[in-house]
Amino acid sequence: MALVPIKQLDCHGGYLRWKESMLLRVHTLGVARALSEPHPAAADGDAAAAAAKWARDDAVCRGHILATLSDRLLPDYARFATAAELWRALARTYDVEASRRTLDEFHAFEFDEATGSVLLEQIAHAEALGAAARLDDDYVADSLCGKLPELVGTAVIVRSGSGPGDDEMGMGLVWDVARRLVASGIGPEDLWKTAMVDNEGEEGRYF
Repeated sequence: MALVPIKQLDCHGGYLRWKESMLLRVHTLGVARALSEPHPAAADGDAAAAAAKWARDDAVCRGHILATLSDRLLPDYARFATAAELWRALARTYDVEASRRTLDEFHAFEFDEATGSVLLEQIAHAEALGAAARLDDDYVADSLCGKLPELVGTAVIVRSGSGPGDDEMGMGLVWDVARRLVASGIGPEDLWKTAMVDNEGEEGRYF
């Protein structure tokens, strides 16, 4: 089976793509369990065969990870004896920095009024930043309500009220409201107008 080439990991900027590509490779090879399953205890018979199979899978998994590290990084990580130890060491170095960076990017994110026609793409990008920063779903949704076009943010808040039958605040609700808005055919020129909410507290004509 042909394996998809993996660009060598050499810095934090390429970690996410490297990580996902490496996971695809080790799953394709059938050795991904070495990243999470402990080494079986030494024993006789079938248990010994299972331990030998695990050791082989671990060696293959570890070898493929090391093969995708740059010459600069290889000496720092070759000392780890198992694939799981190596995997955790790399995550310890690069995952934290990636999470911190995406957290800053999430808080700095603003919807671009000039490209209102791609509202759903902007929501998807903001949600991805929140997920990468390991933020709770309701926190991401609540934060985006203050950044979304007022028409959308107000409708989400109204529908997530505390009354019976109200929807729970979360990205599912944000997506439902935004998709309804896009499906209504509203043009970019109307997207950023003041939200329309009637006297009963219900969403305006787009919802």
